[in-house]
Amino acid sequence: MIRKSDIQGINIPNSCEALKATLFADDTTVYLSSEDDFNHLQTVLDTWCGAAKARFNIAKTEIIPIGNPSFRQEMTETYRRTGAWKNFPRNVHIAADGEPVRILGAWLGNDLSACGIWSPKIDAVRGMLERWMRSRPTLEGKRHVIQMFAGGMTQFLTTVQRMPKTCMTRLNAVIRLYLWNERHTPPVRMDTMYLPVDKGGFGILDLETRNEAIDIIWLRDYLNYDKRPMWALLADDIFARQTAARCRKWGARTRKRASNEQQSS
Repeated sequence: MIRKSDIQGINIPNSCEALKATLFADDTTVYLSSEDDFNHLQTVLDTWCGAAKARFNIAKTEIIPIGNPSFRQEMTETYRRTGAWKNFPRNVHIAADGEPVRILGAWLGNDLSACGIWSPKIDAVRGMLERWMRSRPTLEGKRHVIQMFAGGMTQFLTTVQRMPKTCMTRLNAVIRLYLWNERHTPPVRMDTMYLPVDKGGFGILDLETRNEAIDIIWLRDYLNYDKRPMWALLADDIFARQTAARCRKWGARTRKRASNEQQSS
């Protein structure tokens, strides 16, 4: 109903349809353009709730403004000052720049701090390993704990959010201290511990290699020209805009340098 409604959504170059909604289980994200009337969406929601005998929980609704910074600031400040924006629902939470909103395990928003998103996860891994340390596990036991918790607790977030190198360094330090009972100078190099047993290592989880493998999977999907996902088309448009902006900036710098050289000659 949302996709067939009068909602314009977001037009993506080279896509045969606009991006209006993404849905997974009971989680729905709707994308509205500045020209869209929220009443069109409200009509769909009211019709669906009437048919499904459900109730739309407005208290769980969150709004992320998109567009240029001045528009985002105006919308956020107006919403927080008056509790309303055009005919959007009143008194719902609106995310300011720098404030992450969780959507299906990913943290989205404008001008987010990647390390800020990762810090709670790293602290959770550290706390988990500290609790396991109390049982005095063997080196083999520690290997399994690192795989299950340091690896398992971070893999999904890495897949949807990527892991910054600074955060990977922090997490590796947590793993190293756990592995060697908080000795800051390990008796065996971690590069050796990452190797499989038949090559003289111990098969400890190598976060950098795992993260690179995740990036390669994203790149594989991006380069699948037979069936390109919508996010790949959106990425194409972002790359094109950024490249054009860089070319204009480079051209202006080149013209200025040429002008200076002519004046000096």
